[in-house]
Amino acid sequence: MNIFITGATGFIGKQLTKKLVENKFNVTALVRNKYKTKKLIELGVKIHQGDITDTKSIEGMLDGCDTLFHLANISRWWLRDKNKYIDVNVKGTKNLLSEASKSGVSKVVFTSSVAAIRQPHGILSTEDLEHCGNFESLYGRSKYLAEQEVLEFGKNSKLDVVVLNPGVVIGPGDFKTFGKIIIEFLNRRLKFRAFDQSFVPVVYIDDVVDAHIIAAEKAKPGEKYILVSENIRIIDLYKMIKKITGDPIPPFQIPPFIIKTMAHLSELKAAIKGTSPKIAVDAVNAMQKGASASNKKAISELGIKFLPIKQALEKTIDWYKQNGYVS
Repeated sequence: MNIFITGATGFIGKQLTKKLVENKFNVTALVRNKYKTKKLIELGVKIHQGDITDTKSIEGMLDGCDTLFHLANISRWWLRDKNKYIDVNVKGTKNLLSEASKSGVSKVVFTSSVAAIRQPHGILSTEDLEHCGNFESLYGRSKYLAEQEVLEFGKNSKLDVVVLNPGVVIGPGDFKTFGKIIIEFLNRRLKFRAFDQSFVPVVYIDDVVDAHIIAAEKAKPGEKYILVSENIRIIDLYKMIKKITGDPIPPFQIPPFIIKTMAHLSELKAAIKGTSPKIAVDAVNAMQKGASASNKKAISELGIKFLPIKQALEKTIDWYKQNGYVS
């Protein structure tokens, strides 16, 4: 089977690409930066250099492709050019879908996010619930809009589309928001806590990768599947890490208004200096709002077996230690 993947150099994309190659699929990856292709080429992956925002650069690239995994997106909490969220995550996805329909692709697996269906505090997100529209971040809004484009395209074309909604993905190679927090915790550089009672929907990277491959094989057309192991309060996550490692939990909890003020000042400083903020307002909003989501559909329809959070943390922490990220 011929597989095409976008976002192959990202956290999930790297692991998915490796697993696809191990499973003997013929894999081609779309890469914008040619300097990021070395490891993919070593795996035996074919490279197509292009950009989903540039229709000419992706023209014909999906010819002969059976399944498309679309993971490419901007997943940062802050961008100097706010228009990029829509340009890449929404318009870029539309460009890719259009090319897929012209190229005869049989199935598209789109990687969305729990952020696209996040519900108000205290309400469990499920696949059939619509986002209430009070977006905590520009990223979350763009993923919601992209998801709607995918589902609508599936209804009005011959494309067989499936949407996956991972929660907060942890595991070896994670250096995003939560990965950074865990590393700071382990190195005892995390000086304060915030939003102890907020819930986080955690899932292990290997489960997310397996779910993509299973979804391509057996998911129903037009369906969405939430990928979450467990929903856990931030304070309980810290307690679990302490139980695993013995490292102390930061004793000070900062009130919401203080950390929000810090984030606004950080963004103002970044705007003046032309740098990136250390704390982004959207990230603070997301942590304060939190999220919890149900994995019942993924378990019952796809047969996914999610690794418990404690084991996921143990594997992740062990990788950080083995690879020199914990001093």
